[in-house]
Amino acid sequence: MKFGLEAKVGVFVIAVFVMLGYMTTKVSEFSFYKSSGYIVTYQIPTASGVTKDASVKFRGVTVGKVEDIMLSNGKVNVKLRIESKYKIPDNVQLAVRSTGFLGEKYIELQTTKEPSKGYLADGEVLKGYKSGTDIDELTSQLGDIAGDVKAITSALKEVIATTEGKNSMKATLENVRATTEMMREMIQSNQQRVNNIVKSVEKLANTMEKMAVSNEKSINNLIKNLEVFSAELRTQTPVIAEKVNRIADRLNNITGDVDDVMSSSKQDLKETINSIRYVTSRLEKTVDNVNEITSKINEGTGTFGALVNDNETAEDVKETIRGLKNMVTQYDKFQLNLEFAGEKMVDTGETKGYFKLRIDPNEEKYYLLGLASSEQGTTTTTVTSHTFDNPPNDVGHDYTETEVAREENSLTFIAQYAHQMFYENLFLRLGLMESEFGIGADYSFFDDNFTLYLDAYDFNSDSVRDPHLKTKLRYRLGKNFFVDAGYDDFLNEETSSFFVGGGIRFTDNDLKYLLGKVPFPTQ
Repeated sequence: MKFGLEAKVGVFVIAVFVMLGYMTTKVSEFSFYKSSGYIVTYQIPTASGVTKDASVKFRGVTVGKVEDIMLSNGKVNVKLRIESKYKIPDNVQLAVRSTGFLGEKYIELQTTKEPSKGYLADGEVLKGYKSGTDIDELTSQLGDIAGDVKAITSALKEVIATTEGKNSMKATLENVRATTEMMREMIQSNQQRVNNIVKSVEKLANTMEKMAVSNEKSINNLIKNLEVFSAELRTQTPVIAEKVNRIADRLNNITGDVDDVMSSSKQDLKETINSIRYVTSRLEKTVDNVNEITSKINEGTGTFGALVNDNETAEDVKETIRGLKNMVTQYDKFQLNLEFAGEKMVDTGETKGYFKLRIDPNEEKYYLLGLASSEQGTTTTTVTSHTFDNPPNDVGHDYTETEVAREENSLTFIAQYAHQMFYENLFLRLGLMESEFGIGADYSFFDDNFTLYLDAYDFNSDSVRDPHLKTKLRYRLGKNFFVDAGYDDFLNEETSSFFVGGGIRFTDNDLKYLLGKVPFPTQ
C-alpha cells in the first residue's frame, strides 16, 4: 500500500503532537540544574516559609537550590543541591532568611565558631540550625502588648475615677505646689553659696587648662621619640601629682560647701515635703482629662485613637522601620580618625604640634577639626603710616613704622571642609588653617602610602607679609604611623624653613556615639 504526500504529512504532524504532549507531562521532572552538584541534607525543627527550588546562599552568593522537603519522625529533612564548583566548609549551619520585611524566604548557610575540618560532601546529613524571628510571631507579640496596655489603662481609670482617688490627686497637687514654692525660697536664700560653687568650678577649669599648656611640650616629644617621652614623663610625675592634690583639695572645699547648704536647709526641705500634699489636690482636673483621653483612645476617636485602632497602622510602622534602617546604615558609614603630629623647623628651630579629628561621612568628603600649637607662638605685624602737612624738623618727611609682635605658646584652630574634586584621590579643602582663612589640597598616590599637601592661608591685605604657603609630603609607616617632610612659609624669607616631622593616626569609631546628636550630611 502506497502513502501519498498528504498521508505522510498527516502522520508526521500526529507524531509531533504526540511527542509534544509527552514532553509537556514530563517537563516538571526534567531540569538542567540536576545534572551536576552534590546533595546535603539538614534536619531542622521547622521549614516554615521555605519552598522547593528556593535559593541557597553562602556569604551572599547563590550556591544551590532546595532539592526537596520531607517530614520524617517528626523532623523536617531539607535536601540541598550544591553546585559542584562551590566548596562549602563543614562547620556551617542552616538559617531561614527573607529578602525583605515581607520578602520571599531563602536558605542561608552560616559558619559557626567551631573550626572547619573539611568541606561538605555528597550525602552528608547535618543538624545545625539557627532560628529567626517569624513575622507571625512578631505580630502576635505586638497584639499581646496592645492588650496589656489596654488593661493597664482600664485599671488606671478604675483607680483614679473613684472619689478617694480624686481626693488623693488633689492633695498631691497641693503638696507639689507648696514644695516648689519652698524650693524657690531656699534657692534664693542660698544664692551666694551657689555662686561660690560656680566660681570654684571655673577656677578648677582654669587650672586644668594651665596643666594642658604646661605639658604640651611633653606630648610633642612623645610623637617625635617615645623613649624620650618616657624619661620626661618620669620627671614630670611629681609635679603632676602635686597639682592633682591641689585639685582634690579644691573639690573637698566644694563638697564642704554643698554639705553646709544641705545642713542649713533641712527645715526648708521638711516644710517642702509637707507642702506636696497641697499640690496633689490640684491634680483633680488632670485626672478628668486623662479619663477623657483614654476614653477617646478606646473609642478610636482622635489622631492617637485612630493610630491605635486602625489596621493601616501596621503599614506606617513598616515605613518607619525602613526609615530607621536607612538612618542607622548612614550613621554607621562615617569614620572618625584621630591624629597627633609634630614638626621641627630646620632653619628657624621652631617646633609645632597638631591635634586633628577627621570625620568621614562618606568617600567623597570629610571634615577636619583640630588645634595647632607653636613653640615660638604666632607673629603679628602692624604697619603704621605717618603723613605730615608741616613735618617737624626732626622728621622732615612722611614715614612708616612697622611693629612685629609674637605671642608665645599660643593655640590656633583648624576647621576645614574637604570634597573630592576631579580625581578619586584629590581633595580640595576650605576653612580655617591655624586660625586664618585659607584653601588647600591633598592628593594620595601609590596605594595611599604617599600624600602630597599644599596649603595657602593668611591673605591679610594690610600686612607687609606675603600669604603663608606650605607644602609637605607624607609617607605612611604601616597602619598608624607616618613621617612628614616639606617647606613652610616659603614666600616670606625671614620665617621660611624646611621641616621634618611625624606622628600617629588611628581610627576610633567609639567617639561617634558621643557625637550621635551632631548632624553630619551624608548625601
